[in-house]
Amino acid sequence: MKFSTLLAAVAPLTVLAAPVAVETESIWALAARQAGQVNAPGDAKFCNKVDPAPSEEEIQARHDKFVDAFLVKKDVKLAFTYIAPEYINHNPMAQNGAQWALNLLGGIWGGQNIRVRRTMYRDGMSYLNYDGSYGSNIIDRYRWEGGCIVEHWDAGEKWPAN
Repeated sequence: MKFSTLLAAVAPLTVLAAPVAVETESIWALAARQAGQVNAPGDAKFCNKVDPAPSEEEIQARHDKFVDAFLVKKDVKLAFTYIAPEYINHNPMAQNGAQWALNLLGGIWGGQNIRVRRTMYRDGMSYLNYDGSYGSNIIDRYRWEGGCIVEHWDAGEKWPAN
């Protein structure tokens, strides 16, 4: 068989094997939809920031209630009452917005096996360190503003030094 004939026969198949760009947004949305996690837009109650902001002691108490709802009770709807609607998520695989995060976690979080290692609130930041069904030694960092969680980091986070 001539090389040109072989090339003519194989070349069209290479198109089928070529990598295709896939939007992570569509993957996450599909996964949430298939798991039945999509909530109606008005279904959730999110945190409304206040001015003047609560005291550090009040934020510490809110942190403790958030940790209890999110990691101990695994009640995401209750946990998200501490998260502002305009919540910024710094995970590159996630979108911003509390509703998007709630849609993603709503149907799966309650089934997590979670072991809390430690938590801490310091200088406007919450730190949560836990083991879960999706990994061990997970560290989430949250920034508080006006009594609400407004930002989240979880990619490569380290526990803060003393």
